[in-house]
Amino acid sequence: MYLHIGAGRLVRASSILGCFDMDGHTDSRVNRDFLKSAEKRGVTSSAGDDLPRTFILTDDGVIFTHISTAAVVGRISR
Repeated sequence: MYLHIGAGRLVRASSILGCFDMDGHTDSRVNRDFLKSAEKRGVTSSAGDDLPRTFILTDDGVIFTHISTAAVVGRISR
């Protein structure tokens, strides 16, 4: 099953490892360091140009999206 995560972008639901709210998780130094490391390795991408509210960890990398974490999780659980 594929999941729409914004801006016409689809991701395979089985490849999603976790969905994280940008507000709470970017306050942590460990998470900031992880996201910086992912960006340096070139494994980050963005689903749209809007300010990201969620980052989705997949087996291919990290995807930033403007869709709320609750909406992404709700779409996964359908």
